[in-house]
Amino acid sequence: MKNYKNYLIALLTGLLVLSLSTQPSQGAGKSKEAKAMEYLVCLNAKNASDSYGLLIENAIKECAKYRP
Repeated sequence: MKNYKNYLIALLTGLLVLSLSTQPSQGAGKSKEAKAMEYLVCLNAKNASDSYGLLIENAIKECAKYRP
């Protein structure tokens, strides 16, 4: 019975370590495709939000933080 408990604890510990090591970290960077999509969405939102038609140069300046 004692060996059974030890094996079970070792198995659960191993599964915990495996699950923690296979998840992507919070500090992992975004892919180029994700950055490009954020940039395009920002540009489209800036152009659509202004009823007078925000100039593309201004939209580019405001969305520079999303530039890939």
